[in-house]
Amino acid sequence: MGGAPSARGGGPLRGADPIAELPRLPPPRRFAAGTAPIAPQASSFFSQLRYLGQLDLTYLACEGDGELVLIDQHAAHERVELARLRERQAGSGESRVAVQNMLFPVTLDATPAQLALVARVGELLAQVGFEVEPFGKATLAVKAVPAGIRHGDPAQLLRRLLHEWAEAGAPSEEERLDALLGTIACHSVVRAGDRLTPSEAETLLRSLDGVDLSLPAPHGRAVLLRLPLAEIGRRFGR
Repeated sequence: MGGAPSARGGGPLRGADPIAELPRLPPPRRFAAGTAPIAPQASSFFSQLRYLGQLDLTYLACEGDGELVLIDQHAAHERVELARLRERQAGSGESRVAVQNMLFPVTLDATPAQLALVARVGELLAQVGFEVEPFGKATLAVKAVPAGIRHGDPAQLLRRLLHEWAEAGAPSEEERLDALLGTIACHSVVRAGDRLTPSEAETLLRSLDGVDLSLPAPHGRAVLLRLPLAEIGRRFGR
């Protein structure tokens, strides 16, 4: 797994009155390799945009029908990957996720509540690629992790989730599963600061057309902002 590139947060575009939020997309070629296709939707909004370039290595700047469209590359790719993971979980087959077996198990200190939680949700964790089991009276052994995670330590990500679930009284199984998928998606995709080639950016745009953007997102962030060209002209006094 490579090191995590520097992440820079992006806030909403300021100074523009008529800005509206919009939908999301799938990954560029280097990220889509080996992934299952996502069933396309009727809309072709994103694939019809004309890609102009990257802004601050964070946003994809595009020209649409009479408007400037800025797309958060991390939020967009995250939505695409999350949709792919949800689709795999909903389907059937021998392998729902790609798994990376650890050469040597990674051990984590665990509280009694976390150990009991793993005993209850071990099968759920296995569905998304985590193989973890109690190892002694205060330790967990992580033997496998989801192969797609590229940013951060997968074992520590799991530890954080177990801590949150144990502290919060553990949500429903459906909520746990979606939290796991959201965490995997977030740490498996491009981030702010990653440079994309034009072909990668355009592939991501096309992928967004196959994603249901009405579904909840891991962080709830907007994927894009739209600014009418007429408003830009008005601000220039045209």
